[in-house]
Amino acid sequence: MNSLSVCSGDVASQFGFTVSCQKFVAHIADAFLQSGEIAQRRVEGGGNVRLVGGPAELANLITFKATEEPQVVWSLRDVKVGDVKVSAIRSTHIPGHASYRVDTPAGSVVIGGDATNDVLTQPRAHSTSDQVELLAKGVDVIVHSTMHPIMGPDRDSGMPSEVFNRQSSTDLGAMAQRVNAKHLVLTHLGPSIGAAFQGAYKVPVGALTAADFRKAAEAGGFTGNIIVGTDLASLRIPGK
Repeated sequence: MNSLSVCSGDVASQFGFTVSCQKFVAHIADAFLQSGEIAQRRVEGGGNVRLVGGPAELANLITFKATEEPQVVWSLRDVKVGDVKVSAIRSTHIPGHASYRVDTPAGSVVIGGDATNDVLTQPRAHSTSDQVELLAKGVDVIVHSTMHPIMGPDRDSGMPSEVFNRQSSTDLGAMAQRVNAKHLVLTHLGPSIGAAFQGAYKVPVGALTAADFRKAAEAGGFTGNIIVGTDLASLRIPGK
């Protein structure tokens, strides 16, 4: 069965190279191809079970140009499941970054990814993405990466402001409250729970807990359900 991948089209970086989801998908199995792993498996499987080019041959890729307004990039009409649509919007992190919203009969989810505010220097009104906020109006669930405020350059972490400011921070809770989200799922935590360092940068107060991330989101004013996305964390949305 072919797999479907949806991502933003190629974007030129200011540093002179191209950020390409299309090439990522095309070369996703290169390590297995070059190491002989796939060839070995084909021999063992009689030659017809596995494709010569590996998983890339199964990929059905749809690309789009990320814009300032939400756009539907994929949809499905099913008499049993109901209508499902995926929307996307441009957001700031690296060139070509986009954030997504999935609307289903059961509920809606926004996946912000690593999005941050377009303004990457202080002072700025908030750390969160205005584009993600637009995408998330009336959503049930927001899933978003977060950098704990303790890693701020003014908190003796050693983390440069240009690194810290590339992630949303404490005011994710405020954004979730503004769009009336019911659930906020924090993921891709910086720093990782229990870690003394975030990369090369120390955690000034020592290792953080899930409660520390939850308090940071609550400090932004969010009164809904907060889930700190540790391994295997899940959330079931009751059907409407």
